[in-house]
Amino acid sequence: MKAMILAAGLGTRLGELGATVPKILIDVGSRSLLARHVDYLAGLGVERIVINVHHHAAAIEQCVGQIQSTIEITCVRETELLGTAGGVRNALDLLRPDPFLVVYGDVLFPDPMDGLIDAHARGGAAATLAVHPADSAADKGVVETDPSGAVVRFVEKGKGPDGPALINSGFYVVAPEVVERVTPGAFCDFGSDLFPALLADGARIRAHRLPRPVIDIGTPDGLELARNAVGEAQTPSERA
Repeated sequence: MKAMILAAGLGTRLGELGATVPKILIDVGSRSLLARHVDYLAGLGVERIVINVHHHAAAIEQCVGQIQSTIEITCVRETELLGTAGGVRNALDLLRPDPFLVVYGDVLFPDPMDGLIDAHARGGAAATLAVHPADSAADKGVVETDPSGAVVRFVEKGKGPDGPALINSGFYVVAPEVVERVTPGAFCDFGSDLFPALLADGARIRAHRLPRPVIDIGTPDGLELARNAVGEAQTPSERA
């Protein structure tokens, strides 16, 4: 199994901290988020990780070189930001030929994703997305589903009404042919561009509901929440 960690973002929501430290290297409970992601993905059986880098790319590459893991880790630089789907398209040759994981690098995942992977294997969808319930949809990407769990609509951040909703958790299983639709070198996002285009063409996208919300460390409040929750969010290897 292979995984792509999205880590090219500028970290603007974190102010001065985001300007000086890439989000993937921010300390969360005495360990970088990158180290936590590597251990988390190792626990899922991932054998290769690809990371797209742009903001403070050299610092991320240096840290990757210091990680001791059985997983093969490769960084792919973006001279210009390509968006979430565009970044994966730029690294697609390293992720083929089987369905692979896409992981948002600024999110802490408190629960295992084995159920998501199994759901994708059973469902025959072009992509399977992790979603979680939230009391408020404000400033979040919303995923609307039918009773069977099939995705029927994506609502961009700030474009829909506030209130309870299912939120995009930033963890997908994606077939390579899905990303092949993206023009190489073009800017493209999953939630606002690629996934809606797939739905419009009749492709099947399924949602896998998580028991708890993930934690977005891309804001000061989210980072504080993640740091307070790391004892609860330990990876299987940390519990051993």
